Amino acid sequence: MKLLLAALAVSAAAVTAQDRPTLIAQDRPAGLKHLTVHTSTSLRPVDVAALEIVRDIPYNSIDHLRGSVEIKTPVCIQQHDATNRSDSTNQWTCDGFVVLHADQADFHEDSGQIEASGNVRVTRENYVHAAR
Repeated sequence: MKLLLAALAVSAAAVTAQDRPTLIAQDRPAGLKHLTVHTSTSLRPVDVAALEIVRDIPYNSIDHLRGSVEIKTPVCIQQHDATNRSDSTNQWTCDGFVVLHADQADFHEDSGQIEASGNVRVTRENYVHAAR
């Protein structure tokens, strides 16, 4: 059992040590479950957290989120080079998140669509880069 817990701790540390900006933790309830969801509509993955998460089968269906829901969608725009119409020279820039807080929400993994209910608010959050 101890070996299983140690393996889980090591794998969790490896997952959280990805090369991406560090975000300042805000007041969040204990016991939140977290998912990182890749959608076809976002260049970067969407971070999802809630007290209860139920995922439909098969993959790319709907995540049902209940209690202290937080969905962080990256804000990315495509920069076009006016002198060159080739798509290969266009670059994407991502800066910050749109953050949805709600009592409950259904998140559609395939489209990124969110159906939120209860006390719902949407805010903007900037990247906070960790000092290296």
